Amino acid sequence: MHNTFRTTTNKTPWYQVCLLTLGGIISNHAVADEVLPTDEQPVEHIIVTASRTPQNVDQVMASVEVITRDEIDKLQPKSLADLLATVAGLDVARQGGAGQQTSLFTRGTGSDQTLILIDGVRSGSATLGNKAIENLPMAQIERVEVVKGPRASMWGSDAIGGVINIFTRRMSAGEYQLGAETGSDSYVSGDGQIGVGYDAGTTTISLSAEDSRGFDAREDTEFDDDGYDRLSAAIRGDYRVNEQIVVDWIGQVDDGSNDYDNSYGANKNDYDNYLWQLRGNYQTEQWLSTFAFSQTRDYNKNYGNGIAKGDGDFFETRRKQVSWVNHYQLYNPFTVSAGVDFYREDINANTDYEEDSRDVSAIFGNALFQDQKWIAEAAIRYDDVENIDSETTYNASIGYNVTDKLLVALNAGHSFKAPTFNDLYYPESFGSKGNPDLTSETADSYELLLRSSYAGIKVTASLYYTEIDDLIEWVCDEFWNCSPENINEVKITGGESTVNFSTAGLDHRATLSYVDAEDQATGSQLIRRARKTASYQVSYDWQDFELLGQYEYHGERSDAGQRLDDYQLVNIALAYYVTPSWTIRAKANNLFDETYQNVLGYNTPGSEYFVGVSYRGFSL
Repeated sequence: MHNTFRTTTNKTPWYQVCLLTLGGIISNHAVADEVLPTDEQPVEHIIVTASRTPQNVDQVMASVEVITRDEIDKLQPKSLADLLATVAGLDVARQGGAGQQTSLFTRGTGSDQTLILIDGVRSGSATLGNKAIENLPMAQIERVEVVKGPRASMWGSDAIGGVINIFTRRMSAGEYQLGAETGSDSYVSGDGQIGVGYDAGTTTISLSAEDSRGFDAREDTEFDDDGYDRLSAAIRGDYRVNEQIVVDWIGQVDDGSNDYDNSYGANKNDYDNYLWQLRGNYQTEQWLSTFAFSQTRDYNKNYGNGIAKGDGDFFETRRKQVSWVNHYQLYNPFTVSAGVDFYREDINANTDYEEDSRDVSAIFGNALFQDQKWIAEAAIRYDDVENIDSETTYNASIGYNVTDKLLVALNAGHSFKAPTFNDLYYPESFGSKGNPDLTSETADSYELLLRSSYAGIKVTASLYYTEIDDLIEWVCDEFWNCSPENINEVKITGGESTVNFSTAGLDHRATLSYVDAEDQATGSQLIRRARKTASYQVSYDWQDFELLGQYEYHGERSDAGQRLDDYQLVNIALAYYVTPSWTIRAKANNLFDETYQNVLGYNTPGSEYFVGVSYRGFSL
């Protein structure tokens, strides 16, 4: 809950990094046709997260990243943190290894200012205000959509830094896959998926299990291994009623536990979460209408180190959600969208909160104009959060296609994050108490976006500025009585670029990010955020082999008033397709055994090695 800042010196001026970023894309625009002539056409990706309706990713006036299942298989990540570590503008801080508490910072914003969706459903804890991404199983992810920048005008609270939408697995009718893996720290896993087909649709059923002994998460508390285990099941299906109406559904259950180290007694966490959604879709040539009802549960219990399992602290969030989204094409270049959202959050804990439920209702609209040269989009949303002031948020974008392969766009957005139940109503305990008079955190953001694609070289670059007001900070008096207040202000300036191209049979991807997230009271960089990050990834397919190499650079950062050194990681992954059905995979993380920290006092993985096998087939 508490943030600590440190004043840093010798800062690289942000505008210099931004100019270099823009220079890279302008240079690419000028010479790409001469450097890498190619007949390959760009692959079209559809994204739904940016506007809550399907869009071609190249037509979205926001910085977006789409990670497909094929890319996940190639990368072989063991956690969402591994998968997102090289996305430009995202920074990850983990308190130990896989399964340990993980913070995700999008463009320098707080770890609770990125909205996490599962199949479009808001998920996570209403007491902490974020989603425990360390508990998400990689085997059950079909694709991930990352939208950077404010999106509160479409999704409401929390979407200040961006939105990450995680979609569960989808298999074709009769298709099935089985996999098993083992590796460092006594890691073992198994998973299976099958697609069940019928006359009017398909349902995918997925199961996965993982277990790891782990390693000692913290260097100065308990000297033991801190492992984890998880068991997950998911279902995703659809049924076509007629030409216009399709019904689809999702369901997911996660059960597991994590060991961890701290100074407060408990050292073990159990979780038992679920999510389900039933959705109806009506579509004609001009009209798309979607009505969805969903429910989530986020349950955590802490115990251990002398605290009996039955006596541990538990916190449970139940969230019922209803949404109705309508998309209508008035005429060829002009479309409008409108919708309503409602959700109720109920909490249950072994401590008594002053309030244990609240309703959130919202109405929103979006308009998009697009012709051959100009794109203009505007969205507005009104949120009524019970017992908190209402918020009106917006996004406005205008873009110009300089050529059919170069887009320049300007974006502006206003977003907010509502206080959590802990912020507002946490019962007095050891001198800490919530503050029911808090208001929402608010942010204003601006972005210059450039996107080009020439001769097989695809570049996305952006400069952005965000100002966040009324940040909630827990403040303590001289007697260590603590409560939260709306006192902090943060200004964030940054730039980022991503370059993708292929040459000589090699696929390349490079990213560069610079984030200056400054606390206005102290003039220091916000904790646990690196100013400079970069990555380079290269892959090569040869006959039945697939090889990938990955380099990561993470700049220095501060935590609790201390400087944490920069570090570099090298990872490699190999796949051998023995037959069209059988595949053997191997992965080495931190190949050169780099020693580093991204959270003060917490260890990080040394060299790790994994090997696995999978079988993919079709039933008759």
